[in-house]
Amino acid sequence: MKKVLVSAILGLVAIASVQAQSAIRLYNYGTASSGSITYGAGAQGSSGLGQAVAGYTIGIYFAAGDITGAANTFTGGATTQGGLNNGTLVGSGLTLSTTPNSTATIGGGGFGPGDYGNDFGAVLTGISGTVPVTVVLVAYNGASYEASTSRGHSSAFVMTANASPTFPFLTGDFASAFSVAAVPEPSTFALAGLGLASLLIFRRRK
Repeated sequence: MKKVLVSAILGLVAIASVQAQSAIRLYNYGTASSGSITYGAGAQGSSGLGQAVAGYTIGIYFAAGDITGAANTFTGGATTQGGLNNGTLVGSGLTLSTTPNSTATIGGGGFGPGDYGNDFGAVLTGISGTVPVTVVLVAYNGASYEASTSRGHSSAFVMTANASPTFPFLTGDFASAFSVAAVPEPSTFALAGLGLASLLIFRRRK
């Protein structure tokens, strides 16, 4: 009898914890940010700068509460068409969401360039209740954001994560526009460093 009672209690706790999970929906079709992900300087596969992106993966980095100031200081804000994106989000205070529906293909599933959508919300691990969360969206052409040769990210923004079973809010109603841009190869940085060193040596000799 005691075992049955304990099992029942544990089952209720498990159900409550699942219901308490919070989610947001990775979706921007028909929202303010529809089509706002574009090609930047030298982006691979681009058909022209400023054109909406298709074929890239879009994903979510998030944190509980409002840390937009710190996140934007760390990342430099949204990636723009005018500059290369050499950044990383590791150490920004944001966590990569790896639960189902946390990524989508831009322009995939019948959506046009710059648009993306999932039918269901992405659960934000460790977040419970209906609470504000800081989100940065990333777009990339490889297996992951960090390893991609062309990538970009939005500026940090705050939206509400809905507690299950409420239908999640859409990222497209809150996200900023941003561009994907080619990331220089390590050799580019090495050559730039050598050039700078040569200039310093030449200046000292004069």
